[in-house]
Amino acid sequence: MKKLNVKSIAVWIPSDRVHTSLLEMGFSIFDTTTTVSDGKFWSKKLFIRHEERVSVSEEIGDVYPKDPVITICGSTNTINKIIGALD
Repeated sequence: MKKLNVKSIAVWIPSDRVHTSLLEMGFSIFDTTTTVSDGKFWSKKLFIRHEERVSVSEEIGDVYPKDPVITICGSTNTINKIIGALD
């Protein structure tokens, strides 16, 4: 089993671009949900690839610019690839 690390980042790109990049890397959408945290509503999507997990959260509402928060539980290589693809 690979050693997995956790990394959380906020990005200044649309969540659709994040989703497309993850799908191109072989991740698939596992589940979607809406959550409430600190009085804000968030749309969350969970992507999986084998034992690796990536959660993409975006605040729902009229807040601009929107900055999705990406939480990655994956190998160092996967984390670097995701960050590189989003630059």
